[in-house]
Amino acid sequence: MNQKRILSAGLIAMLLAVSGIALAGAQARIVGKVTDGKGTPLDGVSVTITTPSLGTFKVVLTTDKDGKWGTILNDSTVKYDYLFEKKGFLPLNRAGFKVPISTTGQLDVELLTQEQAVQKGVVKEVVDPYTNAFNGAVEKFQAGDLDGALEGAKKAVELGPDKSGAWDMATKVAAARKDWDLVIQWGEKALSLEADNASLYGLLMEAYKAKGNKEKLAEYEAKFVAANPDKPEILYNQAVDLYNKGKFKEAEPILRKILDGAPEYANAHFLLGMACVNLNKIPDMRKHLGEYLRLEPNGKEAATAKEMIEAFK
Repeated sequence: MNQKRILSAGLIAMLLAVSGIALAGAQARIVGKVTDGKGTPLDGVSVTITTPSLGTFKVVLTTDKDGKWGTILNDSTVKYDYLFEKKGFLPLNRAGFKVPISTTGQLDVELLTQEQAVQKGVVKEVVDPYTNAFNGAVEKFQAGDLDGALEGAKKAVELGPDKSGAWDMATKVAAARKDWDLVIQWGEKALSLEADNASLYGLLMEAYKAKGNKEKLAEYEAKFVAANPDKPEILYNQAVDLYNKGKFKEAEPILRKILDGAPEYANAHFLLGMACVNLNKIPDMRKHLGEYLRLEPNGKEAATAKEMIEAFK
């Protein structure tokens, strides 16, 4: 009977030690809870425990569905550093936290998103490594430092592989350097993340033209035209097509629309002047051919413009 009682007591003591209710030697227990800026428990938070006193010591834990974590510290005579990390939240480091021997320390923390950190006044502005790299690339690009911009764009792509803006910036830098292979590689990637990024259509047109890929050139030319219906160059090509088909009346309003927005478009003045000859609008013909000569006195159509004006004096 006595022997049974002794065994039971030993078993109970062992269970208490394992559960952390009783701790031997220099041990202590650390527990905690991680919540977000709204007080909601966060699961899947990485908790990395290290200490300067033991260079090789490192323990990595993960919070459960209730945001809780905990472990036993075998040597609580030293201070430990606790790093809390979760994607989408700012990392938090609690350095030098010490738990007295044979006690249970409580370390509850709050992880904030960048927006929450600004709203709570924790920081005035939060700039993550990706944003730093992206902004740096933009600044160098605007300053004309294409080599520096390329390195910054590559870094932004590395830090933000799922961010269309990084690939868009990289494509524009590559285009400025006339590196057509990179324009195609990075431009196609950017469009896979943001299919309606029309600013890349023209660059990919140029790249595929340089590489001699007529099929892809035609594809992006069609997309470019559809995305830029009022662009002067697009309208001018439409007007040229109509003029060449003898549809002067249909070409006229398109050319006038171009000149409303781009009054210095010399070729539009010339083509409108020639259309007006065919429409018997002689005063308008003189006006627009005269404007062409003012803008392009030595242009390739200058002789024709002078001849037409002279013929209708």
